[in-house]
Amino acid sequence: MTDGASAGLSTPLRVLVVDDGRLVRETTMRQLHDAGFPAEAAENGYRALDLLATGDWDVVLCDLRMPGMDGLELLRAIRSDYPAVDVIVMTAFGTVKTAVTAMQDGAADYLTKPFHFQELELRLRTLAQLRTYRRQVSNLRTLLETDATSRRILGQSPPILQVVKLVHTFAAHAVPVLITGETGTGKEVVARALHEAGPRAMGPFVPIPCGAIPTELAESELFGHEKGAFTGATAARQGAFERAHKGTLLLDDVDDLPLNLQVKLLRALQEGSFQRVGGNREVTVDVRVIATTKVDLGEAVAKGKFRDDVFYRLRALEIRLPPLRDRGEDVLLLAQHCLQRFANETGKPEPTLSPDAAACLRRYGWPGNVRELRHAMESALTLCADGAIGPEHLPGFLHGTREEPSGDLFTLHLEGRDSVPMTDLVHRVEDALIQWAMRKAGGQQSKAGELLGLARTTFQSKMNR
Repeated sequence: MTDGASAGLSTPLRVLVVDDGRLVRETTMRQLHDAGFPAEAAENGYRALDLLATGDWDVVLCDLRMPGMDGLELLRAIRSDYPAVDVIVMTAFGTVKTAVTAMQDGAADYLTKPFHFQELELRLRTLAQLRTYRRQVSNLRTLLETDATSRRILGQSPPILQVVKLVHTFAAHAVPVLITGETGTGKEVVARALHEAGPRAMGPFVPIPCGAIPTELAESELFGHEKGAFTGATAARQGAFERAHKGTLLLDDVDDLPLNLQVKLLRALQEGSFQRVGGNREVTVDVRVIATTKVDLGEAVAKGKFRDDVFYRLRALEIRLPPLRDRGEDVLLLAQHCLQRFANETGKPEPTLSPDAAACLRRYGWPGNVRELRHAMESALTLCADGAIGPEHLPGFLHGTREEPSGDLFTLHLEGRDSVPMTDLVHRVEDALIQWAMRKAGGQQSKAGELLGLARTTFQSKMNR
């Protein structure tokens, strides 16, 4: 017989057995003890409620057909007064109809008498996984309620808690912050948390995707231009630095800035002033600069692809974001958060993750990080009509089968339809191709773009969509 602790339960569930049949009651209690589960027994619902009031129980295993207070009445009392306690009902009468009623009233599971103890043990192990997961979600929600920083940065793993700590430490400063991490790890989320946790929270937050700006327009985008500065400049225009005055400027993917523009950026960082394109007047601004990068800027400096003086200036304070594969159980918390958000947006009930689906999510390496997880959960919610998300609802690559873009993709979206919006289908095909390329490229946008034969700016604009 399997020991409860060795079955993956670090703290075995405490089980209260409620049955008016003495043989079933005592036999089940003894088997639970032998398997490592602390257990006691009650001969009726009234005694069970007395024990619940004086003890700390995880699961009640109760018979549905009992004299006085039957199992359904006991179930409803437990759901009302002890919502943290899960109830597994046992029935030998009208199995389907009675069990459905019990599940509708909040039972976690049911067993049909007679049953083998191994069947009960399996249900308890599964329930233990679900309880652990629910506790993690509850802890996350508690964390989210503490402050604005935690509401943005989701997770409880040590690496992400260190990020939250650094955000709190750096928020009050005015010097630049460099946020490093793989593509899709949430660098802009952390940048916004820094802005919202600091004294500039009421000022503007201006994000600039450096890799998506055409090289010939990059200087104008950052520093603005005067009327007539170049063909098409029919009026003077403020750049990002001016728009971010008294607030925060985010230079997203700063490693994509042209070298010649980095000289002017350095002066703006050091002196807080610059000239617009085509102008000769000094513009002074009060801006906190945050930069993100998906590459090792130290290596970029060594290869002559990034200026060392700009690097050292931006690196005054640094936050390194961990990849999702190093964040442990955070993947499940983030997955449920994505499901909740997408469910709210679509008007669907919020589903939960089955233990098997959760195991799939934990095993996968997530080269595309949080962004890839978000796409996977959106796909799963689309395929799951209601109830729990199972492995069958997850993209194929998550449970061992490859999901290559092929003719099957068209079949999937055209099967059973009388018509389909062309734009919708094109976007779905593009999404599948982008996810395939990101997995093949290990999360590197530039390499993924090369795999698809797309220019860097074109690929990034499709990623942003």
